[in-house]
Amino acid sequence: MKKNLITILLLVLAINMIGCKKFLSVNTDPANPQNPSNGSVFPAMLASIHRGTQYDARYVGKYIQFWLSTSSADNYDRHGYAPSASDVTGDIWRQTYYGLGKNLDYIISGGIQNQQYDYVAAAYALKAYMFQECTDTYSDIIFSQAFDDTRSYFDYDTQEDVYRGIDSLARLSLKYADMATGQMNNMVNSDFAYFGNMAKWKKFVYGLLALNYNNLTNKSIYKPDSVISFCDKAMASADDDFVVAFDATKNDNTNFFGTYRNNIGTFKQSNFIVKLLDGTSLAGNNSGGVYRDPRMKHLLTASNDTTNGNGGFRGLDPAIGDPWNSLSAPESYTVGSANWTNARKKVPVLWGDSMYSNPSASSYTSQAGKYLFNNKAVLPVMTYSQIQFMKAEAAFRSGKTDVAYDAYLKGINGHFDFINRSYSAYRGDVNIYTGSPISTAQRNAYLAGPNVKQNSASLTLTDIMCQKYIALFGWGWIETWTDLRRYHYTDIDPMTSAQVYKNFTFPATFAVDNNGKPVYRIRPRYNSEYVWNIQALQKVGALNPDYHTYEMWFSKN
Repeated sequence: MKKNLITILLLVLAINMIGCKKFLSVNTDPANPQNPSNGSVFPAMLASIHRGTQYDARYVGKYIQFWLSTSSADNYDRHGYAPSASDVTGDIWRQTYYGLGKNLDYIISGGIQNQQYDYVAAAYALKAYMFQECTDTYSDIIFSQAFDDTRSYFDYDTQEDVYRGIDSLARLSLKYADMATGQMNNMVNSDFAYFGNMAKWKKFVYGLLALNYNNLTNKSIYKPDSVISFCDKAMASADDDFVVAFDATKNDNTNFFGTYRNNIGTFKQSNFIVKLLDGTSLAGNNSGGVYRDPRMKHLLTASNDTTNGNGGFRGLDPAIGDPWNSLSAPESYTVGSANWTNARKKVPVLWGDSMYSNPSASSYTSQAGKYLFNNKAVLPVMTYSQIQFMKAEAAFRSGKTDVAYDAYLKGINGHFDFINRSYSAYRGDVNIYTGSPISTAQRNAYLAGPNVKQNSASLTLTDIMCQKYIALFGWGWIETWTDLRRYHYTDIDPMTSAQVYKNFTFPATFAVDNNGKPVYRIRPRYNSEYVWNIQALQKVGALNPDYHTYEMWFSKN
């Protein structure tokens, strides 16, 4: 009897095991794959880039004065940070360790196993990119122990070590890109940035190496010749620009800065960028004509009142707000009255000229918005113009003024091309120029005018860095912040005895925790580090209230 009972129990167990196996077989169902193909995973990696960069750019953009808040009490205008338990400014961290993170390792592993080396190369390139963004934002980060499933506690690597690690990742990308040469293009339908073109992916990687090396201008290990060499192997024209497209059919695939998602309604352009474009800073005159940059009407928005001499372009200063913001729309006042006149001076929102509120919140129209602040405008990741300005700085620092001047001019022209080009090939995205492209006559007049140096002997660091700032406006948040920090925001140009970044001003008072110092880093993400990895934070001093003002390794002389 006992033997029969045991037999029955074993039989029931076997049946149940079979049933469990059938139940669990949902994981091998082709409709619910346990191991999705690289072709189905890779598009999500490109699409997730904006989640980190654009989300955090709302705040970094205030540090660097791309835009400022309409509130005079804004803490980020004052170089502060979000207090207590907040994930604000933690999205680049999230992107690095969650959004891309293990997903890129999955692509690399599957790509090597299936000899899809193009996927491996692209995944290593994105891995290098995300760590570069992350360390330039937060300084010391998790690198050598990242994605180790056996750990519950992760030590931070120094920024110097992370920079070396990024170099290694970039070179692995180049290695696999070479191995992919001659192979079938596996990525043609899943790569909506370069469509599987390995030559362009290599140019992007060389651009990353140039950036990694160029950020070290304050270090004894800085190698300007290496920067120049990498730049020469990077983007050759605006056609090589790395941009991410948006379908703009629902919230998650719409540009984060477009009107639909309504994330920048309280952000307005700064006086610093206005003065760079209206002639004040680079030409010493803002009376219009040859002094006004033709890119201005494409990048910035004009007020309803245009009687200020530069076409009505106004901006905010840090922690002051818009002095006219409390006034209602001019239409509500008697025409010609003082209130009517003053209300017309309000700085517009970034979505359009004479526009003081969102024209189409919760609407997917591709017509609303301006420049890169459009539902269906691309998000640049790296551009030819950016590369040329890096080359110009490196050449200038190494005494190769002719090379520097040539790259400086190519950088300006490259940004004109960036504005003028068609973006329809990128999932039908809209063009970013306003009305019509910049004409050849307008371009030539600007290049021959007082904003642009006419020979290599007169070129200065100020010319290079201010033109680079213009070219990165609206998208190059972390690199622009890195540049400003390398120059400690207000360093002096030895050739001019004035600030490299002319007319860049600090707020009258910094945030209360700053102890009178500007911001240099962002605190690691609260919900992963301050909750689960507190011991690592203690080691780097991140529990101190002024941690965000600690200078970066790359910026220290």
